[in-house]
Amino acid sequence: MATSVAVFGSSEPPPGDPLYEIARRTGDLLARAGYVVVNGGYSGVMEAASRGAREAGGEVVGVTTKDFGRGPGNRFLTREIAAENLYDRTRTLMEISSAYIILPGKAGTLAEVAFLWALHRAGLLGRKPIVLLGPFWGGFVEELLRRNLLEAPQATDTLRADTPEEAVELIRTQVSPR
Repeated sequence: MATSVAVFGSSEPPPGDPLYEIARRTGDLLARAGYVVVNGGYSGVMEAASRGAREAGGEVVGVTTKDFGRGPGNRFLTREIAAENLYDRTRTLMEISSAYIILPGKAGTLAEVAFLWALHRAGLLGRKPIVLLGPFWGGFVEELLRRNLLEAPQATDTLRADTPEEAVELIRTQVSPR
């Protein structure tokens, strides 16, 4: 399997929403660059990234769980991994991916970012880049640093991008697609 990049973000944006379209473009660019797109497999940002990758002829892996009471993953997945629970789902997403792009989201997305930072701090991630996509994250990270809720090494090793093109280019400079 080619190198995988996980895309995290809100499950809420419908098609046509700006966040959905940003995620769709991100999936498209990742697939065209030769990466497998990995995500939580359901709606919103996950569906959009899946759709963008599939429309570009790419592979998409969705890691799903019955903890949400949902059925199978979105229709754009090429492969689905059924995790036993939410913890295993998150762990699998992080383990099978060589890089991460995080779009804005709610509590689940914030938990995933916090978990990524905790694993990074403990040295358990290796050199896997974390890219925060969108202007929201700049103020968020700065506020966490100001309040001493995030250590500088975690923040400085976390990359920020304003556009899908910038996010994918940051990944390409650090992780080969093959």
